[in-house]
Amino acid sequence: MSDEPTATGIAELLVAARRAGRSLGGFPGAAPAGMTEAYRIQDAAIALWSDTLVGWKIGYIAPERRTPGEPDRLVGPIWSRGCHPSDGPPVEAGVFADGFAAVEAEFLVRLAQDLPDHHGAWTAAEVAELEQQLLVGIEVASSPIPDINALGPTVIAADFGNNNGLLIGPELGAAAGIELVCSIDGEPVGEGAAANLPGGLHHGLATALNVLADRGHSVRAGTVFATGAITGIHPIRPGQHCRVDVRDRSSGDEGPSLELWTVDLDQPS
Repeated sequence: MSDEPTATGIAELLVAARRAGRSLGGFPGAAPAGMTEAYRIQDAAIALWSDTLVGWKIGYIAPERRTPGEPDRLVGPIWSRGCHPSDGPPVEAGVFADGFAAVEAEFLVRLAQDLPDHHGAWTAAEVAELEQQLLVGIEVASSPIPDINALGPTVIAADFGNNNGLLIGPELGAAAGIELVCSIDGEPVGEGAAANLPGGLHHGLATALNVLADRGHSVRAGTVFATGAITGIHPIRPGQHCRVDVRDRSSGDEGPSLELWTVDLDQPS
């Protein structure tokens, strides 16, 4: 008989580490063999987490890292306590100092309507017609598992999609012509536009909605989706400062900026 923990057992270990703010030496069990198993762990962890789910992060899965025929996006929950508006001074965002920690400049979509049961058949064109707001944001990608990204998409999906927070910026009129520039401690580390998202923003959102529908998750008005890294995945350490600037490439105008400081989540054992 195997001593490997069950999906619920793995979820309990991941949740315990996140609650305590401590890192893990690696994934606490065998890596999920596929996305179905990964989401079984994620759903078990969601059931254990004591917070309100307010959104979902969307992550791209490169062809060489996914099984043919599987979706090219994964999703992970975004929780209320880690979700911050950028309407004041820079926000403090917790990261796992001895785990994985990075920031990502992103376009966010906030849906303005409850979604009907669409049987997991959303298309990009249909999603583009939904009532929604486009915003700018910074995803805090952090996990107790130091090499989570190297371990692959099933491990990423199992551990909340490698999400530990979201900074929500102001509404944008449209993504066309808008460029995001990300800096850490005053040094530019990446820039990009919506065209950087493989398949496009609404393809990614449609794929995420279909994944959620297949798992039985309903989507309500106000749900926020972080649609994917625009400028790259930028490693960050506690005490560092991240700034994302919005630029209109067509006019050359400077738009709003978002700022956060990272703080150490790790606690003494």
